[in-house]
Amino acid sequence: MDKSDQSEDVLNMPSHLKAELWLTAKTLHQIQILSCDLCDFVTWRSPDLIAPYWRLYWHNKRGAEITVAGKAMPIRPGHLVLVPPSTHFSSRLRNPVRQLFVHFLVEPRFRGQADTVFQFRATREQADYCKRIVAQITTDTSSIRTSLLSQILVSLALLKLSPEDWAPRFEDARITSAVESVTAAYPAKIANTVLAHKAGMHPSAFIRLFRQCTGHTPLDYLMNLRLEEACSMLHYDDATLDEIAERTGFGERGYFTRVFSRSLSCSPARYRKLVNVSKRLRPGS
Repeated sequence: MDKSDQSEDVLNMPSHLKAELWLTAKTLHQIQILSCDLCDFVTWRSPDLIAPYWRLYWHNKRGAEITVAGKAMPIRPGHLVLVPPSTHFSSRLRNPVRQLFVHFLVEPRFRGQADTVFQFRATREQADYCKRIVAQITTDTSSIRTSLLSQILVSLALLKLSPEDWAPRFEDARITSAVESVTAAYPAKIANTVLAHKAGMHPSAFIRLFRQCTGHTPLDYLMNLRLEEACSMLHYDDATLDEIAERTGFGERGYFTRVFSRSLSCSPARYRKLVNVSKRLRPGS
């Protein structure tokens, strides 16, 4: 066999497959770590920390509490706290604490009850990963190990949630198709009349069904996609606010700032200072 025959044979491999069992996972969740931080807080007070991404908290001692839906929840040492996206909650500190926190996105989306925060005792494995992340980030803030360890910790924490809350498809196939259309067209907007026509429904009935299945109108659903992307870019990207507004479909910076500020109770510029790895506020700044 000459070299050309060998190359062709390698490119076409494997040419024969035989298996007694072959199962393919139908739903593959993607986890994107936005930030991983270790901070010794002396003040942690905010009236509304709503964001379009997940948060995970781990504290070394008592002293902090969050309030969700009017109910105060002390963050207990040795526990993990998971805050789903778009959850309204406030925070305050009674005593200084060391906080490990991770911001992250997950696809497909979580569809559990709104404004619900989960707190559970960390398993020995989860506690070990918290300690390893703390040790790693203390030693080297640039190591890829911090990101990989965070991925594992987040995955272990999310496994505590009910599998039913992760259903990737909506109860109605027409809404599943509409969501796929909105996502595929992102960042552009598809008119409700076009989506309703594809679903074979009157626009008013379509919007009601869309809200019933997703919790949002089609426009609000698109806005959440845009805000998620904007948050991700503000965490990492050095693009200007004008560029972010353009790339996420807001178009004009003023409109982007108004929507972002109204949704997150914080301007994009301020948000970038708080979360961007290279621009994060430090004590005294």
